[in-house]
Amino acid sequence: MSKYAKILVDIPVEELDQSFDYRVPEKYRDIISIGQAVMVPFGPRKVTGFVIGLTDESEVEESKIREISRIIFTDTFFDEELLELFQWMSVYYKAKLINIIKTAVPAGVISGQLKKKTLRIVKLNTAKYKIEEYINNEGKKAYKQVEVLEILLNSDRDYTATELARLAGTSTSTITRLVEKGLLKYEEIVQERRPYLGEDIKRERPHEANPWQREVITRIKEQLDKATYGAFLLHGVTGSGKTEVYLQVIDYALQKSLGAIVLVPEISLTPLMVRRFYSRFGDQIAILHSNLSAGERYDEWRRLKRGEARIAIGARSAVFAPVKNLGLIIIDEEHENTYKQGEYPYYHSREVALKRSKITGSTVILGSATPSLESYYLMRKGVFRLLELPERIKQKSLPPVELIDMREELRKGNTGIFSYQLQEAIRDALGRKEQALVFLNRRGYASFLFCRECGQAIKCKNCDITLTYHASIDKLRCHYCDFLMSRPASCPHCGGNYLREYGHGTERIEEELKELFPGAVIARMDLDTTGRKGAHQEILEKMERGEIDILVGTQMIAKGHDYPNIGVVGVISADTMLNIPDFRAAERTFQLLTQVAGRTGRGDKKGLVFIQTFNPEHYSIQAARNHDYLQFYQQEIENRKLFGYPPYTLLTNIIVRGEVEQQVIEAAMALDAFLQKYGKLILEVLGPGEAPIGKLRNNYRWQIILKFRTYKERNFVLTRLREFLVEKGRKEVVYNIDVDPLMML
Repeated sequence: MSKYAKILVDIPVEELDQSFDYRVPEKYRDIISIGQAVMVPFGPRKVTGFVIGLTDESEVEESKIREISRIIFTDTFFDEELLELFQWMSVYYKAKLINIIKTAVPAGVISGQLKKKTLRIVKLNTAKYKIEEYINNEGKKAYKQVEVLEILLNSDRDYTATELARLAGTSTSTITRLVEKGLLKYEEIVQERRPYLGEDIKRERPHEANPWQREVITRIKEQLDKATYGAFLLHGVTGSGKTEVYLQVIDYALQKSLGAIVLVPEISLTPLMVRRFYSRFGDQIAILHSNLSAGERYDEWRRLKRGEARIAIGARSAVFAPVKNLGLIIIDEEHENTYKQGEYPYYHSREVALKRSKITGSTVILGSATPSLESYYLMRKGVFRLLELPERIKQKSLPPVELIDMREELRKGNTGIFSYQLQEAIRDALGRKEQALVFLNRRGYASFLFCRECGQAIKCKNCDITLTYHASIDKLRCHYCDFLMSRPASCPHCGGNYLREYGHGTERIEEELKELFPGAVIARMDLDTTGRKGAHQEILEKMERGEIDILVGTQMIAKGHDYPNIGVVGVISADTMLNIPDFRAAERTFQLLTQVAGRTGRGDKKGLVFIQTFNPEHYSIQAARNHDYLQFYQQEIENRKLFGYPPYTLLTNIIVRGEVEQQVIEAAMALDAFLQKYGKLILEVLGPGEAPIGKLRNNYRWQIILKFRTYKERNFVLTRLREFLVEKGRKEVVYNIDVDPLMML
C-alpha cells in the first residue's frame, strides 16, 4: 500500500540520470511493484518509465508531486536483485540507468507496443443436458447448428469460430446465432508464440562421461551444493565434450530446483545448442535472441518469469533472463567478442554474468578451447578455478594442420585464391564423399573497387571506409551503415574507365569453388545469406543431412558446429585478422584459427586442416598449427606486459562524434585539457586523435584512449569526467565512454 513510487523516466537527456517521486493512485496501491513499466506526466507531456522504488514518504513538497497516469504492464520486468545488477552496470560502464534497463527488458516494453497475443475461441455456455435437449428439439430444423454443438460436445480441444465452421461445413454466422441464443460463448485465451526448433527432435538420455568429464562434473556439482558464488574456467580442446558437461550439471541444478542461463556467442550457434538442450530438457528451455520476433521473445521471457521454463538459452542479452531461483550461468566460447555490446551502453556479458552470480550466489562456468587472455590470467591469479578437458571424446586426435606459405605459391606461378594443396585436398575429400569447410573472415565478392588511373578506392559517402563489392546484386555496400550504390561505369574521382576489383570475399570464394568443382553442391554462410529468419538453421540442417558438399563462410562457420563428415577445412587468408590495427589482433587470429581447425576430425575421419598465409612464422599462427594454447599465451602475455595492455592495465576508449568535424576536434581537445588535471591517476593518455575509422554514419570520430592501474582510480576519473560532460560538454557532439573496449576502430 505504498503511497509514492520512485520512477526512472525515459528522457534522452544526460543530466536526468535519476528517479523522480510520483504519487501512486489509490486504484494502483495494491498492485504496483518494483520493475513495472508505467506512464507518467513529465513537463507538458507523458513519458514512459520504470518503478525502481516504493515508499510511504517523500522529501518532495506534496503540491509538487504529480500522479502516475497508468501502469502499462502489471508484469514486473525486473526484481530487486536485477535492479542491483543494473545499478552496478550503470556505475561500472558509466551509462544511464534507464539505458541499461531498456537493454535488458523485452523489446517493445518501453513503448507500450508489446502485447500478449490472444485468440478468440468458442466454448459451450450452458449445461450439457440443455445442449442435448436443444439437439433433440432442433435437430431437423437447424441441423448445421446441431453439428456445431456435437463437435464441441465430443471434443476436448479448443476451436476458433473459423475452424469450427469449417469442420461443420457451415459459415461463422451459424456460430453467431448459437452465441445469441446463449448456447455458446466467445472466450479470449493467451496464445504463446514459440520459436521454431526444427523437425523431429528426439529425447536423449545423458551420455556416459569419460574420466576427464566426470572429474569436471563432480567439481561443479560440489560448488552447486554450497549454494554460494563460484567461478570456473573450463578449458577444453575442441571436441572434448564441453556441451555434455553443461547438460549434466544443468540437470543436477534442476534436481536442486535451481534455474540456469546458457549464453552462446553467435545466433548461428543457437539452433544447434537449442536442439541439444531440447533433446535433453524439452519445454524446460526458453530461447532469447534477436532473430526471434519481438512477440516470440516476449512470450519466451514470460515463460521464464512464470517458472514454466527454467533454462534460458541465448546470445548476449540473455544474461538478463528472469530465471527463477538462478543457480548456474554458463558462458560458452567465453572468449568471443560478440559478448561485448558494440554500441551504447557498452556492457560485456561475461562481466555482467559474474556480477549477477555474486548477487544471486550462483555458479559461473566460462567455457572455451581458446580462453581470453584476461580470463586465463585471472585463473592464474586465483580469481577463477581451472577445469580441464585436454582430450577429445573417445581419445580422438586433434587434426593435423598444414601451413601453406602463399609466397611459395606465387613463386610456383599460382596467382589464384586457392593453393594447389588445398584444391587437391578438397578434390580428394569429395571423392571420398566427405564434406569441406572453406573459411574467410570477409564477406562480399571483392574487398573494394579502385581506379587504376588515379589510384583512388570507392568509399562510402557516410563513412571513411571502402565499399565492398557484391557481385550477386552488382552493387557496392558499406558494412557499417548499409549504404548501397550501383557499380559505377567510370571512376567518380577522375572519370577513368579502369575500375578493378581488389581482394576477395566469401561471395567470390563461392563462385571460384563452383568453377573448380562443378559437380559439387556449394553453399555460403555469412551475414548476407542468413538475414532471413530461420536461414542459419536451414543451412546447418542441410549440412547435417549431407546435402552440402562445401560450405563457405565467415566466422559463423568457425565454431560450435559438430559435423562428423567434414574431411577438410581450408582457411583462405590467416593474415586478414592479423593485420587489423589492434593490440588483440594476434589473440583473435589464434582463437579463430584454432576454432576453425577444430571443426574437423570429430567423427571416424581424421580430417585435414590447411591454413594459407603470407606470414607462417608468426607465433599466433604457429601456436594454432600446434593446437597449443599455452605456447600462444606465454608469448602474448609477455607482449602485453611489455606494452602495458590488458590484463596489466585497464583501458577506456572515449569516442567523440558529431556531424561537424571542427566541433568534434574542439570537443576532443577540451576533453583532453580536462583529463590533464587527473594525470597522477591516469597511467597513460593516448590521443586525442582521429579514430581509425574517422567517419561513420555521417559522423566524424575522434578518440582518447586512457590506461589506468586500478579500478578505483578509473572509477574516480570517469565519474568526474561524466560530471564534466553533463555540465560543460558540447550539445552538438556525442560522447561515448567505452569501458574495457574490445575494438579500437
